[in-house]
Amino acid sequence: MRATIVFEKIWNAINATNPDGSRKYKYIINTGSSRSSKTHSILQIEWIMCLKKPNTRVSIWRETKADCKMTILADLKKAVPTFPNIENVIFNKTESIYTFQNGSTIEFMGGDEENRVHGFQGNIAHLNEPYKFALEAFDQIDMRTSDFILIDWNPKNKHWIDEVSKRENAIVIHSTYKDNPFIPEEQKKKILSYDPSNPFNVEQGTANAYLHDVYALGIKAEKPNRIFKGWKTLSNSDFYKLPYQSFFGLDFGLSAPTALTEMIFDGDENYFFREVLYCPLNDMKCTLAEMFDKLEIPKHKQIICDSGNELNKEEARKLKNAGYNVINAKKGSGSISAGIETMQKSKIHYTKESYNIESEYESYSWKIWQGIQMDVPEDNGDDHILDAMKYVISWYTKVFRLS
Repeated sequence: MRATIVFEKIWNAINATNPDGSRKYKYIINTGSSRSSKTHSILQIEWIMCLKKPNTRVSIWRETKADCKMTILADLKKAVPTFPNIENVIFNKTESIYTFQNGSTIEFMGGDEENRVHGFQGNIAHLNEPYKFALEAFDQIDMRTSDFILIDWNPKNKHWIDEVSKRENAIVIHSTYKDNPFIPEEQKKKILSYDPSNPFNVEQGTANAYLHDVYALGIKAEKPNRIFKGWKTLSNSDFYKLPYQSFFGLDFGLSAPTALTEMIFDGDENYFFREVLYCPLNDMKCTLAEMFDKLEIPKHKQIICDSGNELNKEEARKLKNAGYNVINAKKGSGSISAGIETMQKSKIHYTKESYNIESEYESYSWKIWQGIQMDVPEDNGDDHILDAMKYVISWYTKVFRLS
């Protein structure tokens, strides 16, 4: 089994102790570029931990179990032939579990398995590229993991991992492809081809500062085709102190998030937004109307919502029948561009606690086709609460003749 510098750093972090002998780090966060051996090194360590300590339970998580099996499980299957003592390990294909002779296990799970998230108990948890992994799901896993949590990702946008990394018992291990002496030459060439300081890359048209920052240097970078910029933040407490009327924007989602945002306009040029709800209808243990009751949404407040398909129309009808003041957003040809233009011309503020507003704001970008920036957004599905914001701000500016 070949070990890299990254392996050694992770291993040292796992075994680091406080003066009283207790474990120093519960959260070992591995960030950096592609092909730096982060994931492979973690899988090696998990295998060794299972061999060394009987009855060790390792859980590996991604957003969905299907995605977990398709990616990280596939990676482990490729790596297993190079691992020690494989003859004493049994893989259950149906349950996706590796069982060791000493009772240790490695399991593959998804954040979409609510019963597994809430019923989980284990020693080591591993979150692999948890870009869309809900903070609530992480908190449940955190409470139920006794030893430590490993996270590996390439940081792209603002994420709850940033806050976890600031904890006293957290360590961030940054690595790049240069830390992996076993990287295939072709993959190394691909990463190097993004370097904008190389005249050859510029000449060949492969130079890309954003891709170089993310995939070669492993650092966060602003997309050059980003749609919204210059938004400011305020606290929830400051939002609640604003002496103006508020309105709501709502975007429905069955398996995608249903997003609700509250908006306040100060009569000048400033629009203030607060994230209220961000959860798929499928994941709610009650109706949307009952959820609104729990959130104490005033029934007299205008709620501007998506009405683009039968699901949305039916959900809007249910809310109206429950007494909520629901208004269908104007949709049709050019409505997306018009909504974007309205928001670009406005001074937008959002509360610091509105995690999903910030995440979508940072990732929402114009589509690039054959190197040309189009006038339509990327179709990556990360615009749920932004759509809710578009509905309410577009409605407001038209009703009150602000545009």
